[in-house]
Amino acid sequence: MCFIDPVECIDCDACEAACPVGAIFRDSDVPNEASGFTELNALWFSDKTAARQQVASFADSSSSVL
Repeated sequence: MCFIDPVECIDCDACEAACPVGAIFRDSDVPNEASGFTELNALWFSDKTAARQQVASFADSSSSVL
């Protein structure tokens, strides 16, 4: 997973256009079913251990963690 620092993001859309799988959205355009990943992204920058646990849980269960 890649993470984008929500504090440093300047909303230039460069990462959105560069994402090969279309997984990056402006905050206002995140699909409802993916909204939990916005929280996971922010968590990465405040508590990497907790974020890693959520990612591992997601990988282990093969379903949405959020």
